Amino acid sequence: MSISALIASVLVAMVYIRFLRQMDVFEKETWRNTLLCFFIGVITVPFVFLIYILFPNNTTIPQDGDFFVRLRYHVFAVASIEEIAKILPFLYFYSRKHILNESYDFIKYASVGAMGFAALENVLYFSNNISIIEDRAFYTAVLHMFTSSIIAYAIFYLKKKSNLPMILIFVPTYCMAVMTHGLFNALVSSSSTYILGLIQVVFMLLIWGKMMNNALNHSEFFHEEPIQREISKAGFQLLLGWGAIFSYAVVAVYLHNGMYYAIQFIKEGVIFGIVSGLGLYYFLARPRIKKGIWIPLFNKL
Repeated sequence: MSISALIASVLVAMVYIRFLRQMDVFEKETWRNTLLCFFIGVITVPFVFLIYILFPNNTTIPQDGDFFVRLRYHVFAVASIEEIAKILPFLYFYSRKHILNESYDFIKYASVGAMGFAALENVLYFSNNISIIEDRAFYTAVLHMFTSSIIAYAIFYLKKKSNLPMILIFVPTYCMAVMTHGLFNALVSSSSTYILGLIQVVFMLLIWGKMMNNALNHSEFFHEEPIQREISKAGFQLLLGWGAIFSYAVVAVYLHNGMYYAIQFIKEGVIFGIVSGLGLYYFLARPRIKKGIWIPLFNKL
């Protein structure tokens, strides 16, 4: 593990966690509970790796280029395990009703716990290749937070709409999260389907933003006081944070690989950095706050 990789991982995590906390405009959670959720997510990673060590034959990456071979591997050997680990921090706070006491908390704690998982995972990836900071800060972070939010959002939504037992909500949405995760991994693991993985990220961002919006619209602490300034501040700081991630990535590449590779990184990554940063802002930081309104997740995509 390198210090550069650790700093990069913490920076990425804190940009998203700070944004998620700032978007909690009606009843902001304490930093203590937020960071506790994050660290619970971090400590789930070793248990996942322990499973990989105990069952090496089931976690050998297939060399076959066939898409469905890759999909089967990423669904059953990767996503099915990781999605259980990532949702544990949320389930812990779900059992603490005095803490998870607002609709937005469902999205926030699910996302922060998933970011904890992603943070330690990123340290390992960045230690092997520091130049992938920007990619994993966008694709992987969004994937992990979105798939955990699928489960949490369904619990929030269906508990509002019905009295379904928890198990009948958790099992199908867990399967949805696993399939979404496995599909993304399978798509981006081959150059022939990589572009489809990028398209999937856009759809995940769009739906995740609507989940946040609906949760805020149904806040138990909803009030009519102006909140747009706070939301705008959260969006602006998300953009600043994204710029800090890109800037740090340039410095890290320079320190590890030299000036030539740092310049190449800038040339190849600046457009992606701008587009992805604006995408995060457009889909996540522009909610339409209106009390009691449900925004459909899947229409007008």
